Amino acid sequence: MSAPTRVLGTEVRAAPRPTGEVPTLADTLRSEWTKMRTLRSTKVTLGVTALIVIGLSALITWASVASPHHGTQAFTNPLGVIQAGWGLGWLAFEVLGALVVTNEYSSGMIAATFLATPRRVRVLAAKGAVLSVVVGLLSLVMTFVNFYVGHAVLSAYPAFPEPALGDNNVLRAVLGMALTSTLMALIGFALGAVLRHTAGAITASVAVLFVLPLILQALPTSWRNPVEEYWPTQAGSQLEQVTRQAHALTAWWGTGDLALFVALLLVVAGVLLVRRDA
Repeated sequence: MSAPTRVLGTEVRAAPRPTGEVPTLADTLRSEWTKMRTLRSTKVTLGVTALIVIGLSALITWASVASPHHGTQAFTNPLGVIQAGWGLGWLAFEVLGALVVTNEYSSGMIAATFLATPRRVRVLAAKGAVLSVVVGLLSLVMTFVNFYVGHAVLSAYPAFPEPALGDNNVLRAVLGMALTSTLMALIGFALGAVLRHTAGAITASVAVLFVLPLILQALPTSWRNPVEEYWPTQAGSQLEQVTRQAHALTAWWGTGDLALFVALLLVVAGVLLVRRDA
């Protein structure tokens, strides 16, 4: 206990110093896992994402093979057709990543979080780790379910080729979808930590994933190709391609480009988290 002091003749006793130990990383991880699994928005977002990705992919696959305007000669990338719904899935994972951070800022609970764990970088690391595990495991299950559902749709139309996991780069593309989804979720997470506002983080996620790549299409080819080759979301999506596209990085170099972009965003988020007030 601190010694009492006198202010204008009145004895004032200073508040005692906290004697509790600083939470360890394991404690922070458990806390963040509890927050994430008890939030209704987490369950709703993950459930809707799974339904949209698998359902939309199956619908697009069926529409592609059932339409009389599609011939077998034009059906050169059956795996790409099966995975057609993942673009919206990536956006949903980015939204989830943003909500992991911005929900606490909007409710004011972030102040209590930092009071309990003063080391803010530890909080950021724990949130990112929990998000990565949840999204990684769910997207891994989703990508295999999506593959086999799409395969079942194609099997009803024998005239169209069916991809098999043993085919060249197919297994890599299926597994790679889980890795890319996790990195996309971390983009939304980092943007949420930087902007601290749900609508702003979602808007920025849409811009990174959809708007800016569309703007690139309006540029001259000599400008578009070099930028598009290294644009993180475009480069990262090469992991899901069975064959290398023109003016694109290889699958793993593209994934490295996306991972570097995520790492830079997380560094910026960490620096701002430490320097700014809660």
